[in-house]
Amino acid sequence: MAMTKKQKYEAELEAFYNEPVPLMLVKDNWKNKDDLTVTVNGTNYQIKRGETVTVPRKVALAVERAHRQELAAEEYIDSLKA
Repeated sequence: MAMTKKQKYEAELEAFYNEPVPLMLVKDNWKNKDDLTVTVNGTNYQIKRGETVTVPRKVALAVERAHRQELAAEEYIDSLKA
């Protein structure tokens, strides 16, 4: 049975978000010393800091989104102090 345009688009989108990509998280001895646990759609991923690991793109995007949100929160807090 042939796929409809919508099914084809959804399959391509799913493949894009599941594509393996490299990710490296900074490790320091203060705030970012422990591994990071990321949950995406009910699946947990344990990401080791200080090493390059391969994760699905959806996990890397979730980490990036969380980092951007953290930066925005810090910026907002700093604006309240001024």
